[in-house]
Amino acid sequence: MPVGDDPQHRHAKARALGARPASARTAGFELWRVRAALLKRLEKDVSVEIASGRLVLWLPVLFATGILIYFAAEQEPSLVAGLLLAGLLSAGAMAARARPVTFAILTAFAALAWGFSVATLQTARIAHPVIMPPKGAVMFTGHVEAVERRAKADRILLRVTSAEGKGLETVPERVRLSLPKGTAPPVGTAISQLARLLPPLAPTEPGAYDFGRGPWFHGIGAVGFALGKPKLVQIDTPVPWGVRFQSWVAGVREGVARRIRLALSEPAAGIAVALVTGDRSGVSPEVEESMRRSGLTHVLSISGLHMALVAGTLFALVRGLLALLPVLALNYPVKSIAAVAALAGSAFYLLLSGYDVPAQRSFIMTGLVLAGVLVGRPALSLRTVAVAAFIVLALAPQAVLEPGTQMSFAATLGLVAIYEQVQPARGWRPPDGFTGRLAFKLAIAVAGLALTSLVAGLATAPFGAHHFQRLAPYGLLANLAAMPAVSFLVMPFGLIGVLLLPFGLDGLAWPVMGVGIDIMTAVSDKVAALPGALMRVDGIGVASAAFAGLALCCLCLLRGLLAVSAVIPAVLAMALAGAPQRPDVLIAPDARTVAVRGGDGRLSVAGAGSNRMAVSQWLSRDADTREPNDPSLKSGFSCDRLGCVAPLPGGGTLAVSLKPEGLEADCLEARLLVTSADPPEKCPAKVYSPRTLSRTGAVALYRDDAGWRETPARDGKVQRPWLPVVAPEPVPSSGTSDPEADALQ
Repeated sequence: MPVGDDPQHRHAKARALGARPASARTAGFELWRVRAALLKRLEKDVSVEIASGRLVLWLPVLFATGILIYFAAEQEPSLVAGLLLAGLLSAGAMAARARPVTFAILTAFAALAWGFSVATLQTARIAHPVIMPPKGAVMFTGHVEAVERRAKADRILLRVTSAEGKGLETVPERVRLSLPKGTAPPVGTAISQLARLLPPLAPTEPGAYDFGRGPWFHGIGAVGFALGKPKLVQIDTPVPWGVRFQSWVAGVREGVARRIRLALSEPAAGIAVALVTGDRSGVSPEVEESMRRSGLTHVLSISGLHMALVAGTLFALVRGLLALLPVLALNYPVKSIAAVAALAGSAFYLLLSGYDVPAQRSFIMTGLVLAGVLVGRPALSLRTVAVAAFIVLALAPQAVLEPGTQMSFAATLGLVAIYEQVQPARGWRPPDGFTGRLAFKLAIAVAGLALTSLVAGLATAPFGAHHFQRLAPYGLLANLAAMPAVSFLVMPFGLIGVLLLPFGLDGLAWPVMGVGIDIMTAVSDKVAALPGALMRVDGIGVASAAFAGLALCCLCLLRGLLAVSAVIPAVLAMALAGAPQRPDVLIAPDARTVAVRGGDGRLSVAGAGSNRMAVSQWLSRDADTREPNDPSLKSGFSCDRLGCVAPLPGGGTLAVSLKPEGLEADCLEARLLVTSADPPEKCPAKVYSPRTLSRTGAVALYRDDAGWRETPARDGKVQRPWLPVVAPEPVPSSGTSDPEADALQ
C-alpha cells in the first residue's frame, strides 16, 4: 500500500494541517448556516425597507443632525459654502437615482448639509448684536409686544424704537424687562421705560443649558429690570403689524382668562388658564412642583395631547350635530365638514395657546391627520411625524436644542410607532352581551392609557434625566388615575367654554372643567407625597442622551431584524451614563454666588439668595434634592459682614469678599478670592471678579492629584453670534506667592 494511502498517515497529515474533528466541523457548519440565515434575513429586511420607502423616515433625523453639527462649530460657518454643498449633493443624488446605494448615500449627506445650511440661514436672517450692559440706566421707548404676569413680578417684551443711555453703543431690536407686579401695560401700548440692563444670560456652569441662546433667536438683544413705572407716550413710528396682531391675540387670551378666573378659584383657575391660553404664570410653584414629582407636568404644556383632544372633541361635536339633520347628513359630506371645522378650531387653539414649538408640532400632525380624513386616507403614521419634524425644524432650527422639542418628538415617535404595531388589535371583536362589551371597552381603554403612559415615559426618560436630572417613578400610576379626568372633563369642557364664550354661556362649562382639574391636582398631590416620588439622577451627559435618542430612532424607524440594531446605541448610552466628576468649586458669573464641595461630597453655598437659579441648577446637576433656601447649604461657610470663608479640598481657603475693606486681608489669607469689587493690583490669591467672569462666564474648579484645574463656561476660541463679544483678558501682574494660584493665573 502506498504511503499516501495509509489511513493513519492521512489522519496524521490532516491533524498536522489543522483539520478539525467531525464534531467541530459539524458545529462550525451549523454556525455558518446560522450566520448565512441571519445575513439573508438582514438582506431581505433591508430590501423591504428600501422598497417600502421607509428609509425616508431617517431624513429628518439626518436633517436634525446637520443642525446639531452647525451648533457645534466654534466659528460661524459660511452660508454660501453650506448652500453650495447642499445643492451639489442634492444634484448628485438626483443624478444617481438609477443606482440605489449611491442615491441613498448622497441623499443622506444632502439631508445633513441642508440641516446645516438652514441653521446657518436662520442665524444670518435674525442676526443682531448681544448688548453688553452700560454702567448707567437706559431709557427705552417702544411698543409692548408681549406681557407675562408672574407670581412676583410682571415681564414685558418691548419692541424698541429708540434708546438713550450713557455707554449704550447699539440699540437692541427687542428688550425683555421685569416690572413691579401689576404695572405691565397691555400689549400694543407705546411706552417709555427707564431700565437697568443685566449681563447677557449664560450657562450657570460649564456644559449646562445656555439660557442666552433662546432669547437671542427670538430677537431679544438685552434683558433687564425697570426703574419706576412705564410712561405712556405717543410714537410717530407706526405700530408694526406683528405687534398689532399680538395685541389682538393678547386681548382674546386675557378676555378668556378673565372669564375663567371669575368662574373658578385657585389653583384650578391658574391651571385652566394655562391649558386654554398657554399662560402658565398663574400656576403656583407648589402646583408645578407637585406635578413634576408625580409625572403629570406634561399636562401643563400645550402639546399633542391637548391638540388631539381639542380637534377630536370638535370633530365629534360638529359631526354629531350635523348628523342630527337628515337633509345635511344625506346630501353633504358631513365627515369632511367636521374635519375642516376641527382644523379651524385647532388653528385657533394654536394662536390662543401662544404657538410654542410643541404646539406647532402637534398642530402640524393634527392638520395632516385631518387632511387624511378629507381625502379618505389614514394619515397618522411615522411619515406624519417625519413631515412635522421637517417643517418645525426648517422654521426654527434652534428648537432642536430645546428640551421641550426633544421630549415632544421622542414621545410622539414612540407613540406613533406603537400605534402602527397595535393596529391589528383593532380587529378584535368584543364578547356578546352588554356587560361583556362594556368590560371589553373598559379594558381596552385602561390598557391603551397604560401603554401610552409607559411608552411616552420611557421615550422621554433619557432626555428628562439629561436636562433636568430627575425622574418620576410613579408617573404611570399618576397618569392612569388622572388622565381620564383630563380627557373627559378638563379639555372637552375647556373647549366648550371657549365656544360658548361669545354667547355669554361659558359659565356653564368652566365649573365642570374645574372639577376635572381638582381631580387631577388631588391625584398629583397624593402621588407626589409617596416615598421616593422624586428621583434625582446624574451622569446622563450629552453623549449618553444622543445614543439613547439614536436607539429610540432605530427601534421605531426600523422593522424586522434591523430593529435589533437599537441594542448597540442603547448599550453605548448606558456605558456612557456613569456619574461624571463634579466640580469642587463653582463660581457664578455675578461674582457673588459660590459653591464649595465639603468632605461629605455635598455642596455648601455662599450668596444663594443672589442667584437662586444658579444654585438650583448646581444642586440639580449634583442630584441633590435640597432647595436653594435650605439652611444646610450654609454649613460649609463661615460668614461675617465683610464676607464668607470656606475650606478648600486639599487645603487652603476660598474667600468671598462682600466689602472693599476686607479685600486686603482676603488676598493675603485665601487661595481663591471671589469679589464683586475691584481687587488690589497685586493679590497673591487667584481672583474672580466681574471683570474676569465677563470673559469666562461661570467657572468650575476641579481638585485632583496634579492640583487645581479650571474649566470656564465660555471657551475663548468659540465665537458665535449669540455669545457676547468681550475684550481679551490683560496679562496679570505677577505678584503671587502660591504656586497653585500661579498655575490658575
